[in-house]
Amino acid sequence: MEIKFSPHLSPLRAQTYGKNISSYHFSGENNDSFVKTGKNISFGKNIFSYLKKIKNNDIDDSDEIPSEYATDLSYGIKKVFNKDIPAKNLTKIMTPEEFREVIKNFQKENFVASKKNIDAGIYCADLDYQSNYSTGKESIFDILDKAATYAQQYYKTTGKDFIFAIADRDSLEGLQHAIRIFGENPGKYKHMKLLPGVKLSFAHEAPTSIIGYENSEMLIYGLNPYSDNVISYVEDTIKRRKEMTINFIRDVNTLYPEFAYNIIEFAEQNNLKYIKDYTVSNLYWRAREYAETKGDTAIKGISIVPEEVIKQAENILDNLSTVYLGSGESTYSALGSNIIKDSDVNKTIKKVFEKYSTHMDESQGKVVSTAENLYDDMISCFSKESEKPVMAIASPYYFSHYFEKKDENNNYKNVVAFFKELQDRSNGMLKGFESIVPNYENDKQLKTETIVNFNNVIRENTDLCEVGGSLQTFQN
Repeated sequence: MEIKFSPHLSPLRAQTYGKNISSYHFSGENNDSFVKTGKNISFGKNIFSYLKKIKNNDIDDSDEIPSEYATDLSYGIKKVFNKDIPAKNLTKIMTPEEFREVIKNFQKENFVASKKNIDAGIYCADLDYQSNYSTGKESIFDILDKAATYAQQYYKTTGKDFIFAIADRDSLEGLQHAIRIFGENPGKYKHMKLLPGVKLSFAHEAPTSIIGYENSEMLIYGLNPYSDNVISYVEDTIKRRKEMTINFIRDVNTLYPEFAYNIIEFAEQNNLKYIKDYTVSNLYWRAREYAETKGDTAIKGISIVPEEVIKQAENILDNLSTVYLGSGESTYSALGSNIIKDSDVNKTIKKVFEKYSTHMDESQGKVVSTAENLYDDMISCFSKESEKPVMAIASPYYFSHYFEKKDENNNYKNVVAFFKELQDRSNGMLKGFESIVPNYENDKQLKTETIVNFNNVIRENTDLCEVGGSLQTFQN
């Protein structure tokens, strides 16, 4: 078989043919294209040096041809950070295909960072770590430093690479920086496989919930955080949450100006920061609670001092400077109007709230949402990617509250059926569920045996593989 090469083709994307490349016949560097069985094949800009090494039998294990995924990430780093990180520096970034194979062999103990598991080389992966770009407290630099330190220890014990995923909630920025940092100093992370991840919320039906719907989260592994498609999806989610909150509070303030509702006051009461805390799903529940509590406080005759709220309007949160809920004069003049009855307030607030929040649309017979993504929205987004990622259900036990009535002998039939339905609708991407979850360890009312039983039911009744993360990661 003859392969012809042009050094000018497709410098940013590559088709990788793995070990088979070594069997190709190299015919020189001045031809127009590579040809395989009559089809043109585009390779990355580094392919010529690799082929010369192959021809001269001068290639070793360190000369790994970058995958298309690594090449796309390299291009993404250039686009976002204007930094040139060669794709060969990113060969330790785990591809979706690699993870699809690895996930099949995971067991619960692989995610438990106990001293026993660490000493025995059993603790080999942490796939649910949040940075301070999300709900975590540590910086990306500190997280990667600790992960690299443990990875060296793990390699000495097992001769294998430690697998690590940052999975911030509804945020890509930390992951984008992590991949860049990883590529800038690949030697430091040579015993680590970085698995790009994110934890995305989605709204869904919930038959046993009093409201008929809930929000849950899905872990996405092997995504490209520089993809315009994915960035647009995540940014649109955050934008809709902000707009929903602003519009809801503006509406209730128009209806009940005597209560002096204000976006600044709401944000301060909830300690919301523009960049981070709008990544919290179900944000609209905080807005509703604010509206009802403030209205109830006014109805009960507790003094309102709007001056303190209104004077902060000019000091509004970063990037929300255009939000202003009416002039001081209109708010002051409204204080003399009649207070509405408690029941009417609650009823009206609920009606306004439903316009913006996730809710059951009786006419359509399904959940709809303007502020959150539905599951099928998520599937549609990632189905468009050139390499489809791997999905895993985050904190799966909490689904039991949404689909099962409390029963000590519950076998979670409805949850199992729902997971299978999600898998059928996932376009082949849903492969896993979290068996070890930091949230479980923080839940003081949750018994260990409850989770053990639940995980066993999911293992026995689905073909979902296990993923997990540990609160004790990197502790000696």
